[in-house]
Amino acid sequence: MDSALFVDQLLKEVMDDQEEKKRQIRLEGLDEQAELPEFVIKHWLNFAVYYEKAATYFIADWLKTTKEPDAFVNFAHQIRDEANHYVWLRKYLQEYTDPDAFTPPKEWRYLMEEYYPGLDHLVERLAAHNIASESAALGFMEFALDRFPESIRNTVEKVAKDEHFHVSFGCTLLKKYCTTPELQERALKATREAMKLMRQAREVFVQI
Repeated sequence: MDSALFVDQLLKEVMDDQEEKKRQIRLEGLDEQAELPEFVIKHWLNFAVYYEKAATYFIADWLKTTKEPDAFVNFAHQIRDEANHYVWLRKYLQEYTDPDAFTPPKEWRYLMEEYYPGLDHLVERLAAHNIASESAALGFMEFALDRFPESIRNTVEKVAKDEHFHVSFGCTLLKKYCTTPELQERALKATREAMKLMRQAREVFVQI
């Protein structure tokens, strides 16, 4: 399959999944137009701070085996972004709780500390994380952006803008490098596994 067509279809599958998740997001007993309550913001920040820090670590580790110069530069840029997100969001989390007291559930630790770090090939990394995971990270931010308190909304908008860039360069590089049936199969398999793991992680997130 033409690589551009493959990536377009892959992105559509991912985004369709994200739209379904948005439709399923419900906060029982809360006005869906009202500002997010403090306990929801604290809950989201705990997970977001963990996600950004873990992503900084494993993308930095990917650099050791990234031979493609354009991918190397973009991953390096992404590391800076994720580190900034961690620092920015951690600052807000400190207003609610001890930012170091959170213990992420095992489903999140497996996804962020084993699955993504264990992806060996560039096309798997771009498809499963930059496209599938970063678009998922955007999901809640875009869904609830106008419901964050004004004090944090501008920061969430900056994070969302960066995540859009990560998805965008992931698509661009995947179109460049995912050019054979074998590589496309690897990318698709990694993406679908990531989506399955993210569904499990999301179920834990909404139940806590």
